[in-house]
Amino acid sequence: MKLYPESEKSTFAYWFAHWRAFNLTAMLLGVWHPRFLFHDIEKPFLMFIWRDYPRVKEFHRTHARHHWKYKGKRGYDYLGMVIDWECSRFSKLAAPLNAWETYLNDLEQRKEYHDELVNNILPILKKLHLDNVRQHNYELKEHPNS
Repeated sequence: MKLYPESEKSTFAYWFAHWRAFNLTAMLLGVWHPRFLFHDIEKPFLMFIWRDYPRVKEFHRTHARHHWKYKGKRGYDYLGMVIDWECSRFSKLAAPLNAWETYLNDLEQRKEYHDELVNNILPILKKLHLDNVRQHNYELKEHPNS
């Protein structure tokens, strides 16, 4: 899969590569769900309407349950968060960490989420066997016909 630089964040190709990586990662981890088809689905449409990536990014992060900035009433989507962390390294140059490394980084950098990380994220990482950096070094390969 192609890794996209920050300068291409606002493009459809960048979004689609991340969407594919997210869904493939969920499948490889054995936790795919039909709702994942809608992962970040609003971003290309909002870019088409607003043509303002910082605005789209802020809207997404405050309205998507898999981001810490989510302000809705439904609660965080911790599984979606873990998959997002794990897959980003396959499509984003600026996101080289896997889920375990992101968890450790957030423990250090996001003290306000410590309890949520330990109580909600860590059990998912353990269940998916992502709680050790060496256990999940795999590649998402392009299908020869894609």
